[in-house]
Amino acid sequence: MKKNISILIVLSLLLILTACTSGTAGNSNSSNKTNTNNTSEKDNSPVTKKDNLIIAFESDAATLIANTDVNYVTDTQIRNIYDPLIDRHGQTGDFVPVLAEEWKNVDEYTWRLKLKEGIKFHNGADFDANAVKFSIDYILDEANQSFYRSRWVNVKEIKIISPTEVEIITSKPFPSLIQRIAEDVLIMEPGYVNEVGIDAAAKKPVGTGAYKFVEWSRDNYLKLEAFDDYWKGQPQIKTLEFRYIPEFSSRLSAFLSGEVDLFKNIPVDSVEKIKNNDKSKIEETSSARINYLALNTFYDGPMKDEKVRQAINHAINVDELLNSVLNGHGTKMTGPLAKINTGYIETEGYDYDGEKAKTLLKEAGYEPESLTLTLDTPNGRYPMDSQIAQAIAAQLQRIGVKVNVQVNEWGNHLEKIRNREMKDMFILGWGPAFDPQSTIENLFTEVAPYSSFYDKDIEVKIYETNDLFNEDERFAGYAELQKRLVEKAAWVPLWQQADLYAVRKDLNFKPRVDEKMQVFEMSWN
Repeated sequence: MKKNISILIVLSLLLILTACTSGTAGNSNSSNKTNTNNTSEKDNSPVTKKDNLIIAFESDAATLIANTDVNYVTDTQIRNIYDPLIDRHGQTGDFVPVLAEEWKNVDEYTWRLKLKEGIKFHNGADFDANAVKFSIDYILDEANQSFYRSRWVNVKEIKIISPTEVEIITSKPFPSLIQRIAEDVLIMEPGYVNEVGIDAAAKKPVGTGAYKFVEWSRDNYLKLEAFDDYWKGQPQIKTLEFRYIPEFSSRLSAFLSGEVDLFKNIPVDSVEKIKNNDKSKIEETSSARINYLALNTFYDGPMKDEKVRQAINHAINVDELLNSVLNGHGTKMTGPLAKINTGYIETEGYDYDGEKAKTLLKEAGYEPESLTLTLDTPNGRYPMDSQIAQAIAAQLQRIGVKVNVQVNEWGNHLEKIRNREMKDMFILGWGPAFDPQSTIENLFTEVAPYSSFYDKDIEVKIYETNDLFNEDERFAGYAELQKRLVEKAAWVPLWQQADLYAVRKDLNFKPRVDEKMQVFEMSWN
C-alpha cells in the first residue's frame, strides 16, 4: 500500500512539472501574451521571450497603398510597411536620411537626391530611382485622387539621372520641398503595383519597411510580420497587429486585461487608473500636433461673417478648457502655429470676454439667444475631444448661443470635412506641424482637403510666401499671415497637444514628437 501511494505521489509531481514547462502555455497569438525572457529556478529551460506586439487604434486605415490618404491613423500603420526617403528625428524633429542618403538644392527649380544602394522590397525587387519616380508620379496623377496632390502642384517632372540619383524639377520655386518629401512620400514597388493593379496593392501592400503584410480584416485588424532582410537589421518584434477598437472604454479594458500592449490618446481622467496598474505605465510628450476649433466658412452660415468668428473667439475660454477638461495636458496657442513650429511668432489672441462676444454678434445682426450652431467632433481621436466639444457648447451657452454637438466616428468625421459637408464648426487636429507652410497652406486655402477657411487675399499671400527662397523674407511672410489669420478669426486656436500613451511596462517605447509608431524602434525587456 505504501509503495502504491509513493508511485501516485511521483506521478502527480511529474504531471505538475510537465504543466509548468515552457511552451505548454502562453503561445503567441493575437490576443494573449508569451512569457518574459528569464529562466526557471527549478529547471534550466529558457522561457520564450515575447516577440509579438498589439497596438490598438480607434479606427481602421482608409487604405494600405502609400501616398493617398492624409490621415494619421492610416499613415502611422503603413509607415511600418513602407519607408520614406527622408524622415524626422523622433525627438528633435530634424531631418534624417532614410532611403535617400543625401539631398541638395541645385537651383531654385531643381532638387537632387542620392539614394541608398542594396535595399530590397518585400518581394525581392531592388529599390532604385525608378521606384522614387513612380511613387511621386502616383501623387501627381489626378486619376489616383491622392489627398497629397494639392501639396505637389508645383512639381513639374521627376527625372532619373542614374539608378541611385533622381532630380525633382519644379515649375516655380519650391523651397519647402524637403518638408513635403519627408512628410508625404513613401516608396512603393512599381513592378508590383503595375502587375496587380492599384486596387489589389491597396489591400496587400509591398514596401521596403521593417514589416511586411500578412492579413487585413477591415474594421477588425491589420497583421504584419518582421521583414528579416530589412536593410537596417532584423526587427526584434517579430509579429505586429494593429487592432481597431472604436470606443475608448473598450480600448482601455483590452489594455488593462493584457489583450493589447500600446495605445495613444488617453483621456486625462483615465491616467491614474493606468498608472495604478502594476503592469502598465504612461508615456507623455509634447507632440507637433495642434488642436483647434474650425469656424467653417465653406458652409453658408453665420461663420462667413468675420464678426461672428471674432465673437466665438471671445466667448471660448481656452484656459478653462485646458485646466478643467485636460488637467493641464497641453500648451495653449493664440495663433495658427505652435511654438515647436519653425515659423512661429507671438500673436495676440482673443481675451475671454462674454460681453464683447454678445456685442459683436449683435453688430453682425444676430441676437445671441436666437442663434443655434452645430459643432462636429470625433470621439476618442484626440484627448478628451468629445468632452471638449461639450465644454465649448456650455461656454457658448453662457452668452445665449445654443450649440448642437454632433459626435462622429473618426473616418466619417474626415470624410465630412473633405466633402465640405460640415456645418458651422468642427474640432480637428493637424500634425506633424513643424513648418509653417504645411499648416497654413493646408488649412487656409480653398482646394486643400481639410481646409475650413478661405479668404482670397490671404490665399494670394500664402502662395506668394510659399515661393520665397530667401529665408528671412519667407519667415516675414508667414509672420504676416499668422497675424492676418488671427485678425480674421480664421478659427479658434486651442493647444499644442500633449500625447499620452498607455504602454505595457516591459515594452521599450519612447514617444516621438511626430507621433509615429515605428515598431522597429521598440523591443521587449
